[in-house]
Amino acid sequence: MAKLCLLNADGAVDKQWDVSNKPLVVGRGDSVDIKVEDDGLSRRHFMVFREGEDYLIKDLSSRNGTWLDGQRASQTNLRHDDRILAGRTQFRFCQRECVSERDGERRTGPHDTVIVSPREQF
Repeated sequence: MAKLCLLNADGAVDKQWDVSNKPLVVGRGDSVDIKVEDDGLSRRHFMVFREGEDYLIKDLSSRNGTWLDGQRASQTNLRHDDRILAGRTQFRFCQRECVSERDGERRTGPHDTVIVSPREQF
């Protein structure tokens, strides 16, 4: 099952929520599914939802925008390991297990070769 993961300042997963057939609304207001204390967030900032086999993110007319991997997003498909920035809060979308950024950085192969994720190679 897909997950939306809240990251702490170190890139570690702090909290995570299952993304099912019910949309998840994120913001700082009382009427959201995921409430985050961040003055940079709108009361209803963005929504993650499923449409068929696809998962999408939609900005809910937030004042600071929703950013997906460094690009402003109004509505777009999500892929495994996409990074989401809303206000000063960072999230990751995972279609598999969410692991900490630090976990990926510490992996090594034979002869202490550092293993990086495909996103870090470019």
